[in-house]
Amino acid sequence: MSYPHTRLSLLSLSLFAGLSAGLLASSPGYAAVAGCGQNCIDYLRENVQARPLTAASIATVSDAMLRTQFTNYLATSASARSADKAALAAERKGMTTVPAPRGSGKNNLATMPLNQSGTYYQSAEALAIAQEIISFQIPSGGWGKNMSRTGVARTQGQSYIADEIDPSESGSWRYVGTIDNGATTTELRYLAKVQAARTGSSETATLQASIVRGIKYLIAAQYPNGGWPQVYPLAGSYNDAITLNDDAMLRVVMLLNEIGNSSNSDFAFLDRNLRNSAAQAATKGTTWLVNNQVKVSGEWTIWGQQHDMLTQLPTAARAFEMAALSSAESAKITAFLMTLPNPDAKMRRAVYAAADFFTATRISGQSWSNGKLSSSPNGVLWARFYDLDAYTPSASSVAKRSQTLFGDRPDTHATSAYGLVFSSIASVSTERLTGYAQYNSSPQSVLTTFATWSKSNPRP
Repeated sequence: MSYPHTRLSLLSLSLFAGLSAGLLASSPGYAAVAGCGQNCIDYLRENVQARPLTAASIATVSDAMLRTQFTNYLATSASARSADKAALAAERKGMTTVPAPRGSGKNNLATMPLNQSGTYYQSAEALAIAQEIISFQIPSGGWGKNMSRTGVARTQGQSYIADEIDPSESGSWRYVGTIDNGATTTELRYLAKVQAARTGSSETATLQASIVRGIKYLIAAQYPNGGWPQVYPLAGSYNDAITLNDDAMLRVVMLLNEIGNSSNSDFAFLDRNLRNSAAQAATKGTTWLVNNQVKVSGEWTIWGQQHDMLTQLPTAARAFEMAALSSAESAKITAFLMTLPNPDAKMRRAVYAAADFFTATRISGQSWSNGKLSSSPNGVLWARFYDLDAYTPSASSVAKRSQTLFGDRPDTHATSAYGLVFSSIASVSTERLTGYAQYNSSPQSVLTTFATWSKSNPRP
């Protein structure tokens, strides 16, 4: 996927504003930067909100067949969302008090362990958690995120997710079915382990039926072009973007790939038709990844954290997450591609290009901890984000080969902008420095694996 130097029209005004702001900031005596307000050292531009999938946005697609496919997808999503709301509304009909939601848990994935011995999955504790998971399954087939599993089943009328949701037309209804933060894929893997350990028991049919619904949910959520939104049924906003952030889409591709090629025996009970559908979805998703690696200044690089579902170009998400190249998510994608057998020329090109990018942008002798960079003789780092218009791998220094980017919320900078983008951490708030991985070392292990992989997989 080549990222054009002339940006999409919806971004052009923001870029012009950012450029103007930068010029003003360099003028003597200019205290406040347009779009930033205060604490504006190394300010580049405002962040721009991602667009949701709508009938209007679909109408801009030139390919008639794809336009029809996305129109049908949007209608199916809306129907599933309405059915989910109707189911909860029916449960609550006549109730004077709605049960309190379960609430979020930071270590929620640890309450669905996937690395225990077989005897654990045969235990009453594991079964109770599995039954709880099934009770919270949303009618459309997915699960909410950040829910600690305690073995206590959902009660009538209780929210499907960690937070309260309102099934009325104007009510809050977000993350009701998501692949964010390991949701849905973790539930499915856990349920599969429990059913495999209890094959032939009285609970087998219920466990297997839930798993089938969950897999069909993931397949239904896939966009016609092969990507996955963060939330399905669609919720609007940046949640509709094809989401690589926190390995969301990759987790789905990996699970469906295991199911499709029968490498995970926990799913051996699934019929051949569903395994074939899983394999097709995984292949389509993998193809999307290879085809949508970003090209900058004529050079293949890595991937964005989110990509627009229609243009398939990198796009923004939260206020501090701009359209950019993303190192951590790209490292995981590259690692996955290296696990696939018999890679063709396009896949090998994708892996080599990513390895080249990681090599060119590697920062040596630094470490990142508690929101601060410090000298470290053996430290190796990469910025989380890199600019989409700046990559010169032949430049003499790391600083000249690419442009690092750092995002922040607007409130720290006294601005009404959606979010702000900086070229260094100098003005980024302490909250975003300590609460977000602005630097990471994920690509290092990828380069280590690549050194071996490349010996048997030549550059195309």
